[in-house]
Amino acid sequence: MITFLASSHFLMIAADLGERELVDVLKGNESWDQSAQTVIVAEGLVMYLSPKAVKDLFCQCALIAGIGSRIAFTYIPTGPDGRPDAGRRTGLMLWLQKVIGEPWTWSIHPGELGLFLEESGWTNTPTLAGTNRKHGVEFFAVAGK
Repeated sequence: MITFLASSHFLMIAADLGERELVDVLKGNESWDQSAQTVIVAEGLVMYLSPKAVKDLFCQCALIAGIGSRIAFTYIPTGPDGRPDAGRRTGLMLWLQKVIGEPWTWSIHPGELGLFLEESGWTNTPTLAGTNRKHGVEFFAVAGK
């Protein structure tokens, strides 16, 4: 579900992105300006999506946001074994996430993030403060257009 609030610089549109694509939802809304600078926040989200859904999300966000836009997000890094890496307690954390019905299904090695973003229509901005180190088990990241 995605929701936008309305004001002169803030718009709220309710939509189930499991039912419709973001691009289609916003194309059908006269208030949305695809050329406007936009800030998109996906905090605590992408680790719960399938790899295809993450790629689709970033590609669609690139299509609906103007030059100068940014997408801020958190992600779980991939460990040497190919699984999401939560440090010493990775096995326990992955099991707990699965048991509560919220498994981590996507992660990425920080060294591969730039290429992923470029392929999705974004440019990594690792020099911004706080975007190149781990906070808890997550990395913060910001990409721009």
